Amino acid sequence: MKIRKVVATVTGLAQEAIGLSAAVLAVMLFFDFLEVQTVFSLPAEFLPFYLLVLVLFGLFSIVSGVFLIREGRERT
Repeated sequence: MKIRKVVATVTGLAQEAIGLSAAVLAVMLFFDFLEVQTVFSLPAEFLPFYLLVLVLFGLFSIVSGVFLIREGRERT
C-alpha cells in the first residue's frame, strides 16, 4: 500500500505540473507574451478555440492531480 501512495502522489504532482503548464501557455497565447502566437504560427481566428482547449485541459489536469495527491496522503 505504501507504493500505491507514493505512485499516486508522484502522478498527481506530474498532472498538476502539466495542467499548470497548459494554463500558463493559454495565458501566454492570450497576451501574446514573447510573441508565442507568431512562434506557433497560429491564425487569429482559431485563438479562442486554442484558449478554450488549453484552459479546460489545464483545469481538469490540476483538479485530477489534487485528487490524486489527496488519495496519496489519506491514511487507511
